[in-house]
Amino acid sequence: MAKDAKKYEENFNQLKAIAEELSRQEISIDEVISKGKKAAEAAKNCINILKTEKGNFKKLEEELLSISEEVDEIMEEDYDEEEKDK
Repeated sequence: MAKDAKKYEENFNQLKAIAEELSRQEISIDEVISKGKKAAEAAKNCINILKTEKGNFKKLEEELLSISEEVDEIMEEDYDEEEKDK
C-alpha cells in the first residue's frame, strides 16, 4: 500500500502542478496538448489506485467486523458462564 500511496501522491502532485501552470498561463499553446495528456494519465492512475484501495479497505473492514463479532461471542460466553456460577 505504501508504494501505491506514493504513486498516488506523485500522480496527484503532477495534476496539481499542471493545473497551477494552466491557471497562471505558464504553458505555451504548443504544450497544452502534451500537458493535457499527462494530466489525463495522472488522473487515470489516481482513479485506479483509489478503486484498488477502496477494495482493500472494504476487505479490511469485513475482517475487522468478523474479529469484533468473535470477540463479542467470547465475551457473551464468559458472561453466561459467570451468571451460571452465581
